[in-house]
Amino acid sequence: MMHPKLMPLLESQLIALTGLFLITEDPLGIAHYIASQLQKQGAYSVILGVDSLGNHEQLSHQIEELRQQYGSVTGIIHLAPVTPFSQVTTLEQWRTYTACHAKSLYYLVHHCCQSETPTKPPALKYVVSASLLGGYFGRQGNPITGLGTGGAANGFLKTLAAELPEIKVKTVDFEPSFPPEMMAQFVLQEMVLSPSRIEVGYAQGQRIIFETIAASLPQNRPIQCQPEKDWVVLVTGGARGITAEVMMDLASLGLTLVIMGRSPYPVEEATNTKNIENVAQLRRIFLEEARSQGPSKTPVQIERQIQHLLGQRTIRENLDRFQELGAKVEYLTVDVKNAQKFQAAIQGIYERYGRLDGIIHGAGIIEDKLIVDKVPESFERVFDTKVDSSFIITQSVQPDSLKLLVLFSSVAGRYGNRGQSDYAAANEVINRMAWQLDTLWPNTRVVAINWGPWDTTGMASEDIKRQFIDRGVIPIDLKGGCQFFAQELRYGQKGETEVMAGVGPWEAYEQQMANRHQPAQTTVSTPLMFVCPQKLQLQADSTVTLDHSLSLENDPYLRDHCIDGQLVLPAAGALEWLAEFVQVAWPDWIVTGVQDLRLFKGLVLAADSSKIIQLKARASTHADAGSLQVIAEIVDPQKNIPFYRGIIELQPQLPPAPQMWETPLNSGQTLDPSQAYQQYLFHGKCFQLLEGISQVSPQGIDAQIRNSDPLAWFGTKTGVDRSAARWLFDPGVIDLAPQLAIIWTRVQQDMTVLPSKFGTVTRYDCPETSVPSKVAFRVTQTDAYIITYDAIFFDAQNNVHFYLQNIQGTGNAQLNRLGGQSS
Repeated sequence: MMHPKLMPLLESQLIALTGLFLITEDPLGIAHYIASQLQKQGAYSVILGVDSLGNHEQLSHQIEELRQQYGSVTGIIHLAPVTPFSQVTTLEQWRTYTACHAKSLYYLVHHCCQSETPTKPPALKYVVSASLLGGYFGRQGNPITGLGTGGAANGFLKTLAAELPEIKVKTVDFEPSFPPEMMAQFVLQEMVLSPSRIEVGYAQGQRIIFETIAASLPQNRPIQCQPEKDWVVLVTGGARGITAEVMMDLASLGLTLVIMGRSPYPVEEATNTKNIENVAQLRRIFLEEARSQGPSKTPVQIERQIQHLLGQRTIRENLDRFQELGAKVEYLTVDVKNAQKFQAAIQGIYERYGRLDGIIHGAGIIEDKLIVDKVPESFERVFDTKVDSSFIITQSVQPDSLKLLVLFSSVAGRYGNRGQSDYAAANEVINRMAWQLDTLWPNTRVVAINWGPWDTTGMASEDIKRQFIDRGVIPIDLKGGCQFFAQELRYGQKGETEVMAGVGPWEAYEQQMANRHQPAQTTVSTPLMFVCPQKLQLQADSTVTLDHSLSLENDPYLRDHCIDGQLVLPAAGALEWLAEFVQVAWPDWIVTGVQDLRLFKGLVLAADSSKIIQLKARASTHADAGSLQVIAEIVDPQKNIPFYRGIIELQPQLPPAPQMWETPLNSGQTLDPSQAYQQYLFHGKCFQLLEGISQVSPQGIDAQIRNSDPLAWFGTKTGVDRSAARWLFDPGVIDLAPQLAIIWTRVQQDMTVLPSKFGTVTRYDCPETSVPSKVAFRVTQTDAYIITYDAIFFDAQNNVHFYLQNIQGTGNAQLNRLGGQSS
């Protein structure tokens, strides 16, 4: 049974589950129980049949129809991997299972993350996958559901968490003794619990998590496996890259290496390019050849020709090095995904040599793209290259005489990595496969080495290396990696199956991913000025709303922003309202900026009246895993007419404050702020934050300022204790930009402008003890009725606090009447 202490938490969390949930069918009936629980809470649940999961085009069409009927998909519960795995002996059968168990999860997430329209973005919030690998994700070696295809979700969903951290993801593994109803309860529980580990197992009545533990090889351990001179070792992908580098130690033993690669056997290089290393020189040679032979080749064709030559040269050099070290070398051109040719090649080894003692399986490709951008054909190509070839090996070798099987895996599978969802999923499958083969093949040492990034040419691109370095992962140097491989072969024991290679904060990163849904400390430790979290409501279409009665009683600051005797919500106030509203609604992120804030209709009311307004927000597009955009607006709920609308930018943390870069104005006139408020401006006391105006010139204004006093904005009679509250964007300070625009146009053009659009407003991470004390206001464009300007607010140490870009004001000389109305 579910732990009684968790039941109330589960029930309270399920109340918030709304929208459309896609649940894949399973033979145990888990899907039907989960669907019934979700429907009790008002969510829509659709169970997808197993037959449609492997066809991405059919699945895409089905999801689109469901979107049209129910709206965007809120959650995906992937239960296909709990399907019992019958005996599989052909590649066709294997691909049927990998499509159902593994690739279908990518198909579902990819289709659900595609934006439907700019105003109707995806709303995916939960992705959970369940498997039946014994509760330990196959790490006890029991092949309950085949060779570990259900493990693909680990790598895929950890990558999804890195790319789209706002989505809650979880992989849950069970032992078969759990009743289906209990499995369903645990799946729902894990879906709503946060923070928590992504990878969780249930076995023997316990909830299990998995940690990475440093474990060096004991120096006094006797040699476990010593390759001999008469060994025959098959190496896939061993002619180039890191696989070729680590083979040098084996080659020195004088054994037989059968190298397989997709490239043809390298022919002798032409004399006109031999020994030329300079790529520019090679390019000139090929261009001259192309001109002399007829129609010129395109630059792309020339570059391909260069890469082919360099690849062939590397293969030839590596094969020569193997032989020089004493190995007997055979090179076979074989595509390891082709079952017939790969199996025939392995059978040929047995026929020619009478034995096969070891396999080093290093074949693989990468085609890095984010999940939302990756096309199914690319995902399948990367996944199949790793996974299909590993399956073919299991069906082709003679395990009774095979002494060693080394599968080259990657830390991208164990921990996930942005842009490598396919590669991560594939490597997690072969990690699970390694555990089960180590049990099934008692005479064979099976190990999956999860390599970190290498500090050399190999399977990690420079971009991927930078991602790992940013996470504190140290790239593996060539000498150290080769030494690690040699020691692992000789001293690693049977049963030490899943090995991490490389130095990195693995466990710290796992914990960081587990805590990614913790409310950010900066957003929960201190309340905000405007927005009370308890007033937020989540609507059925995943829109968050907040209703507010705008009045002098609730919003006394409006008294100081009057135009022609009426109270007007300033644009800077609307900006702060929306920013705080989104910050409270998305507490896992930090608001860093506002884009394209537009005024559609002035929010105006008489001094003795009130007006119900509604703030609405919904997640928009994902620029990448490091940012989130939310469309937010203030509307009239009765008429559904917008007053303001903007895009709120959120990131995991504030960007560091840059140093002030704008050169001070060296000419212009000084102006007393009191004169400006008496003659040009209509702003009352809580908006009167100009301390000095040192320069007013055709280029802009330099001024000295102070920050606003919340007590002046709200007074002491609003019934809310704001003594500990704070601003995100101080609206009094932000409002100084439109004030300076009025001053500038009065002085330079004899007209008054009011703000109509804020292009971009960015806030920075500044010392808590500092406040903005200066502003550089610069006009970038002007005509008879419109000006566009920037404003930079910075402190005495020149740290930039706020940067306003492309602010637009419109006006005319008739508005000059507003000057001095609130002085």
